[in-house]
Amino acid sequence: MRRTGSVAMRLEAAHAEAARRAASWYGTGAVHRVASDSTTRVVAEPPWVWQRFAMDDPGHRTFTGRCDCGGVRYRIDGPVRDVVECHCEPCRRISGHHLAATAVANEHLHLDADDTLAWYQRTPTVRYGFCSVCSSTLFWTAADKAHRTSVFAGTLDGPTGLTATVAICASEAGDYYRIDPGLDIQVGDRSLETPY
Repeated sequence: MRRTGSVAMRLEAAHAEAARRAASWYGTGAVHRVASDSTTRVVAEPPWVWQRFAMDDPGHRTFTGRCDCGGVRYRIDGPVRDVVECHCEPCRRISGHHLAATAVANEHLHLDADDTLAWYQRTPTVRYGFCSVCSSTLFWTAADKAHRTSVFAGTLDGPTGLTATVAICASEAGDYYRIDPGLDIQVGDRSLETPY
């Protein structure tokens, strides 16, 4: 779906500028608790907006987040994708509405507390991470995207500065709400054409 109008044009211009400045990334790795190096590599302008938070960048910031009870706490020290909304039936049932998540390379996701983190293996290739005490859903992973983790946007400490840009699986959206027409609306599950 193509955006029109002055607000949409400003949004497109902002996304293009952010994409031009963005796109540092660091390869692959597992979720861990120790800081990673600050080596940066520049990639081509991505189709979705990525924010650059290089360790040596004076504008560097770290995202933090947690479940409701605090049993699971995490921080992100690298670039993240803007928010993607997923309206598929499984995501709606697990989240209670629809999934709204950013994504990060695993090596930039650090678990500061994970005593109550549990995983629901929904299929052989897809799982959701949640707190076993308060039931907050925090993470989504898939075998075909093993180098990154989707992080539920509602668990991030604000303000985040992130923006929802895409809605996927729109054909499965609930009948009690409307998808924002300003988003790039995909009927099915769009292939994630991102650096990670």
